[in-house]
Amino acid sequence: MGGASSVVEHAVSSAAQKVGNTVTSTVKEVANPTATIFNATTGAVNDVSNFTKKIVESGTKEVFKKITPRTEEHHDSRTQEELERAKIEQEQLRLAIEALEEELNNKEKLETENDLDQYQERTIEEFYALAKEVPSLTLTGRNIGFFGITSIGKSSMINTLLGAKLAAVGIGETTKEITPYDGLDYRLYDFPGKNDDMSSFNKSYIALLKGLTHRMVLIGATLKEMSKLLCLLDVLNLNYDIVINKFDSIEVEERESFLSQILEEIQDGQFKGVHNVWCVSARNPEQFPGWLEMVNYLTS
Repeated sequence: MGGASSVVEHAVSSAAQKVGNTVTSTVKEVANPTATIFNATTGAVNDVSNFTKKIVESGTKEVFKKITPRTEEHHDSRTQEELERAKIEQEQLRLAIEALEEELNNKEKLETENDLDQYQERTIEEFYALAKEVPSLTLTGRNIGFFGITSIGKSSMINTLLGAKLAAVGIGETTKEITPYDGLDYRLYDFPGKNDDMSSFNKSYIALLKGLTHRMVLIGATLKEMSKLLCLLDVLNLNYDIVINKFDSIEVEERESFLSQILEEIQDGQFKGVHNVWCVSARNPEQFPGWLEMVNYLTS
C-alpha cells in the first residue's frame, strides 16, 4: 500500500503543476480567465480523479494478487488440518470399535466358560441318547469283561482265572485294545486301561458292553477312577460288579473302613447297577474268601 500512496502523491503533484501552468498561460493570454481557470482546474481534477481511480484499482489488484495466494494457502492449510482431524477421528473410531469387539469377545468367552458345565451336560445327555440306540452284540456262552485303570491288575486277574499267564502283565499300559481270552466254557475280555475316557466309548465298544454276561469293574482307591463308565452302565441299565483288587495291599486295620468308604461312595453316587462288591487279590487269591465266591459266581 505504501507504493500506491507514492503514486497518488506523484499524480496529485503533477496535476497541481499542470493547473499552475494552465493558470499562468491563461493569465498571460488574459482571455476569459475565470472560465479558463475553471475548465482547466476541472480537467485537472478529473485527470487526478481518473488517475487515482486507476492507481487504486491497480493497487487493489496488486493487493488481491498478494492476498489471494495467502488465502489459497490458508484454505489449503485449513483443508489439511481438516484431513488430519478426520484421520484422528477415524483412528479413534477404529480403536473404539476394537475395544468394543474385545469387550464382546471377553463377555462371550466368560459366558462360554460359565456355561461350560451346562454344555458338557447337554453333550453327555446327547451321547447317552445315542448309546441307548446301539444294538447289543450277540455273543454265545458266558462273556466276562474286566475294566479298570492302568496297572489296576486286570491282566493278573485274567491270568489267575485262566490258570495260565496268557495276558501280558507289567508296569504301565500293557493292553491297548480290547483283547479276548478263552477259558473252558467262557471268554474273558481285557479292556484297555483308558476305558474311563469317553472318547473310547464308540459304537463297537458299547455294543460289546451290552452283550457281556458280566462286567467286572476293578478299582484301587475310589469309584471316581471309573465314574464315567459306571454312569454309562447305569444309563444303559446294565448290571456290574465292583472289584476291590489288591485288597491285600491295604493295612489290615484299615480294610473295614476302606470297604465302608466304597459302599458310601456307591450310595452317594446312586450307582444303581452295582450287583456285588468283591474284596480280593489276584496275586494272592487264597488270602480272601471273596475270591472263590467270585469265581463260582462267574462260572456258574
